[in-house]
This record gives sequence, structure tokens and C-alpha cells, in this order.
Amino acid sequence: MRPRYLLLAAAVSAAFPMTALAGEDDFFVGLDVLGGFAFGSSSTTNGGAGFGTVDEVRFGGAIGGGAHIGYRLDPDLSVSLGYQHIRSNIRWSADFLVNPPFSAGTSDFKGMASSDVILGSVAYDVPLSEATTLRGTAGLGLTFNTLSGVTETDRGTGSFVSDVAGHTKIGPVAQVGAGVRHRIAPNAVLGLDALVSYAGGFETGNTRFGNLGTTPINPYEIDRVLRVNLGASIRFAF
Repeated sequence: MRPRYLLLAAAVSAAFPMTALAGEDDFFVGLDVLGGFAFGSSSTTNGGAGFGTVDEVRFGGAIGGGAHIGYRLDPDLSVSLGYQHIRSNIRWSADFLVNPPFSAGTSDFKGMASSDVILGSVAYDVPLSEATTLRGTAGLGLTFNTLSGVTETDRGTGSFVSDVAGHTKIGPVAQVGAGVRHRIAPNAVLGLDALVSYAGGFETGNTRFGNLGTTPINPYEIDRVLRVNLGASIRFAF
């Protein structure tokens, strides 16, 4: 079973006891779809075999999905526990030095950055009508950030240099959002949210496989990643 599905099962299992506390319409489950962009930088100055300074960090467009389960504490306030899987392409470069400050060339890197997020959230609703509300959310949790499929090429020639080992880094995540909810049936609600999250960081493994065989390296790190997403959801109350 893939790690993200194990995490989803863990999130649902952890939240399931809420059903014992919920009234008929207070317990809810939902599905989420996400799309947006990520931004990050790097403080790595000794990447690779040493003296590799990382810059030009660029993420591609991000897509993702997930699910959540929760309980309405009162008409305006609710809590939930959710799982998100988000992925995007990532690129960066590294300038290498020999006996600094003498340059030894530049490599370009590309791969896949994916996150499996477990997030506990609180939401507050402001009614606009009987069917529509404005919602503000805030959440904290853990993210499992994975770099995979990372390939290194020489910038000057474009030739293959190495495949860099992947790695999963665990860290905190925080998210805030604002959106709107509209009831489409007695127990079904559609949602649309603008979400901003601090997503922690990513790093490669400590091994490369390439023109010098298999060799140890210092990991390349991507720090202080922020995500801006637009999320759509459907929620069913019981």
C-alpha cells in the first residue's frame, strides 16, 4: 500500500471516535481538490561533494487532493482532521567551487516534490444567507516532504551527470484560509477556499549515482517552502 494511502487511513482512524460525540447533522466527511503554486529558497552552501551553493529554486504548478473528517461544535465553529497529497515539479541549480572562490562549474537539477500532510483545523463560519457562509480556517499538523526522481545535468553541455537519491523529510506545517460554503442539499455543502501554508522543507538523499559511480554527497536542501492553493471541496453531514 502506498504511503499516502496509509496516512489517509491513519487520519480517518484517528478522527473516527468523534462520531460518538456527534449529533445527526454534526459529524461530517469531505473530499478536497487542490491546485496552486509553491515557493522556496535554499541555504545550502556545501551540497554535493562540497562547495555546492544552491540557488534558482523553482516549483512548477502544484496539484493535489485529500479528504477530511470532522465535527461541528456549534452552528459557527467546527474542527476537522484531514489528509492532503500535493505534488509538483521542482528545479534548482548548484554552483560548485574548488578551493573557493574558484569556480568548477554549474549543475542543474530537476525532480518531483511531493507532500503528504496530516492537518488538524478549526473553522469559523459567518452566515450570508440560509444556504451560504463565509469561512475562515487555521490548521497545524505534520508534513512528509519527499524529493524523488532527481536528475543532475551539466549546465554548460546539458549532459547527464547523476541521479541523486531521494529522501523524505518530516516537519511541521501550518495553514490559514478563507472561503465560501454553499449548501446544495440538506446534508451536502460545496466549498471554495484560498489557502496559504508553510510547508516546511525538502532535501535529497546523501548518495549520487552517475559518472563517478555511486558516491556519498552532502544533501541539497530546499528551505522555507510556502504554498498558495485554491481548494474545492464537497462535504457530507450525518
